[in-house]
Amino acid sequence: MRVITLNNAGLDWQTRELARKVLADHPAPFTAVLSVKKGGSYVANSFLKNFPTDNMAAYGEIDLHRPSTKYKKGRLVRMLPHVPLWILNTMRFMEASMLKLHQQLKEGTAPHVDLPPEIEKLVTDVDVPEILLIDDAVDTGKTVRGIVDAILRSNPQTRVKVLAITVTTDSPMIMADYYIYHDATLVRFPWSKDYKNR
Repeated sequence: MRVITLNNAGLDWQTRELARKVLADHPAPFTAVLSVKKGGSYVANSFLKNFPTDNMAAYGEIDLHRPSTKYKKGRLVRMLPHVPLWILNTMRFMEASMLKLHQQLKEGTAPHVDLPPEIEKLVTDVDVPEILLIDDAVDTGKTVRGIVDAILRSNPQTRVKVLAITVTTDSPMIMADYYIYHDATLVRFPWSKDYKNR
């Protein structure tokens, strides 16, 4: 397991590589490119700089609050950029280990997600919609699985492809189709609470 810190230039380089992979694999236009707000939105904004606009009919964001993000607020979080990097990395390793243990002990279920009306309309207005769903990282995969389930409830014929910078666990609930890392790499993004170069 390792932690890498990704600045904006690095993110742009990686999403440029992902755009190349997507275009090679899926040259036909997507009905919609959707992102999981917030981390997925940042990745999508970078990705769309390198993805031709004629390869997608629409863009949308899905806003949901994941349980794991509740604690990421307050005074302690504001202090994180001042904590030595080795401590921050150790904290990330501990969090990832706890997540993996939790995943092994409890299978869990994906959260119920209700699609925003405008996104539901995009999915139901086409016989066989092609969706690209973007998030920054796939950990347990519960969030992405919940969104994919919601899309399939709206239109079971939908084909969904998932894109993320990293897949951090061996067997997430749903696997990304396009990614840069799948070797237990934890990524510190420019929007991460412990990012030090603000």
